[in-house]
Amino acid sequence: MVGKIRVLYFLEDRAQEGFIKALVARIGQEESIATAALVHDVRSARGGSRIVQEFKTFIKDTRGFGVGDIDFLVVGIDGNCKGHEDRVRQLKKYIKEDHPFSEKVVYAVPDPHIERWYLMDQRAVKAGMGLDRAPSMPAYKCKKAHYKQVLNQALKESNVTSLLGGTEYAEQIVNNIKDLGSLYQQNAGFKVFMEGLRRKFRESKTAE
Repeated sequence: MVGKIRVLYFLEDRAQEGFIKALVARIGQEESIATAALVHDVRSARGGSRIVQEFKTFIKDTRGFGVGDIDFLVVGIDGNCKGHEDRVRQLKKYIKEDHPFSEKVVYAVPDPHIERWYLMDQRAVKAGMGLDRAPSMPAYKCKKAHYKQVLNQALKESNVTSLLGGTEYAEQIVNNIKDLGSLYQQNAGFKVFMEGLRRKFRESKTAE
């Protein structure tokens, strides 16, 4: 029997927390990890232009963690049109080889913003949010609030109440996605994150 699997998170905001945690739980289930076996330890940054500096501080502060304190670390930072590879390259330089997390990181880089991941599966968005009609996936745009506005407009048109701009429906959206693999072509960073999660869960089970 697999024991507890401890996942530490460094995430940018509430929108990331809802969706990324739900993805971790979903992949865990697909890898035969019971929901009760997952321990989520979320550290949220304040976001904004200082997010990379906050990540640097976070890595410095966690240097004292023991190797066995966590099974893996999920780092979520929006790509902001820098692209997945460039953003990961930027973050990796702060985790030296002697850091206890150096081999335990999985990067979630929604590009340009996490709300685009919310919208990738229109059927899941409609079912998860209880919409009359799901919004079409908008064109790729770097404007910061663009995808938030699409979500808010869809909620408004269907008279669905939301206090958090739709982010409180993150788990329902993820659970309504029939096939995560079908979304890989829409976002390269999403595919890398899903494959990285599966790899870490399998490594965690092997280590038991």
